[in-house]
Amino acid sequence: MKTVAPVRIRGARGSALALTASLLLAGGMCARPGGGASATGPTTSRPAITGHLLDPDIRESSGIVASPRHPGVFWTMNDSGNAPVLFAVDATGRTLGTCRLRGARNVDWEDIAADADGRLYVADIGNNSRSRSVLTIYALPEPDPTKVSTAAVTETFRFRYPRADGRFDAEAMFVRKGWAYVITKEPLTARLYRVRLVPAASEVLEAEPLGRLPKARWITAADISPDGRRIAALSYTTLYVYDLPAPLERLGTPRPADPGPARVRVNPWRRFAPMQQAEGICWVPAARPRELLITNEQRKVFRAVVPARRGQSRGRDRPPTSQNTPATPSTHPARNTGQSNRSGTTPTA
Repeated sequence: MKTVAPVRIRGARGSALALTASLLLAGGMCARPGGGASATGPTTSRPAITGHLLDPDIRESSGIVASPRHPGVFWTMNDSGNAPVLFAVDATGRTLGTCRLRGARNVDWEDIAADADGRLYVADIGNNSRSRSVLTIYALPEPDPTKVSTAAVTETFRFRYPRADGRFDAEAMFVRKGWAYVITKEPLTARLYRVRLVPAASEVLEAEPLGRLPKARWITAADISPDGRRIAALSYTTLYVYDLPAPLERLGTPRPADPGPARVRVNPWRRFAPMQQAEGICWVPAARPRELLITNEQRKVFRAVVPARRGQSRGRDRPPTSQNTPATPSTHPARNTGQSNRSGTTPTA
């Protein structure tokens, strides 16, 4: 295991965090202190193709998230310039239903997220030309993909980055405990911001900087584990998994009894895994061992196995009860797209 020196970063409200990055080498070899390597130790499997998004209306899958209410269902959507439509699919990419959103525009949709209360969040945060100063997050209760074809956005959150930081392109967002976390897409770094999802907010919210993800760059998608202690991030060539010492919402702000800088140890595991234009990633609920579902704009579906957190058995990394159902191919009837799924196989670990 190769350990690099602590990296000082700026946390929320000016508080400093020290991130110590321990990187699992891409070949699955753990470097020993002082040199040498060991073939033992946790590693992330190379993502394997396990399905295809054959629905012709899914032109550019730009994000994916597991349903918080319907076992075996995942939601995805198209990139910029397409209709404001969500697609419900199973773990092999088979379409189960579609839902057109009322009160939303697809300027540059880049990711989709869900919370534990059954809401979906669509991130209209793409900004390739840096021309947009205000970005948008749409929220709505998760629809039943087998019963509705339209749904109304119930809340719209607008936000900007701090003026001193400038404007960013971003393609990765996840939501936890009333916060939306956004990761920028940059060639040399990946900044992490959070936006407080204030109900009925009419003003433009300001994103709070939390720091940078060690070793990450060109991030195109991200998701957080149900317990809030693992962040999976994706680029076109690399899969990153970050272990946190506590749920994310508890990091970055000093406790009243400890006003000094917080010291956080983050262990990013990095796996070289070129998957063309991969832009969607999510944790598979209740999978043992832990698995990630990944989609790309070429309509392929991948799955990757990730190791259990250090010091924990796999059984302890358990999601909330509402999500505690394996994401096997859904029993929901597929929407007739005129095509069958070429994969026809059940993903294996």
